[in-house]
Amino acid sequence: MTFGPAEERKSVAAHLYLREEQIRHSYELLLRAWRSLNAECDVLLRENGLGAAHHRILFLVAYHPGITFSELLESLGVTKQSLSRALNELLERSFLVQERDDKDRRKRPLRLTSQGEEIEKKLFLLLRDVMTRSYKEAGMTAVEGFKKVLSPLQRVSQEVSDAR
Repeated sequence: MTFGPAEERKSVAAHLYLREEQIRHSYELLLRAWRSLNAECDVLLRENGLGAAHHRILFLVAYHPGITFSELLESLGVTKQSLSRALNELLERSFLVQERDDKDRRKRPLRLTSQGEEIEKKLFLLLRDVMTRSYKEAGMTAVEGFKKVLSPLQRVSQEVSDAR
């Protein structure tokens, strides 16, 4: 198969972009961004005796009301023991409630309590402010590109999880 000039330029550009150094640099940027986002929330979490695991659970339950333990487990990719520990703390401290599903008694959907909604909203506003500033600086094209890069990475994570 032969390529015309436009296809050759695209192929060369993709090859140059995907060199090891560029991938390492991108991964480092992801790590630093993750650290920065978490740092925004650390003080509020500590003041409330919570940690990063609690924050991730609160976020997912807020974004997906009615999510179940097994769905959380799949989303977070942690051990049952680790998730159970953090989830039980949130339940005991009345940040979450576990309901019964009338259609399937085995399911126990999770929902935030008003106290859980309050803390999750404060945490989300901190993240939203940082991400909004970053998105504005990067521009709409970059935001869409960022989403296009992150979406397939989620599938890779799911494939690894499925293989276990």
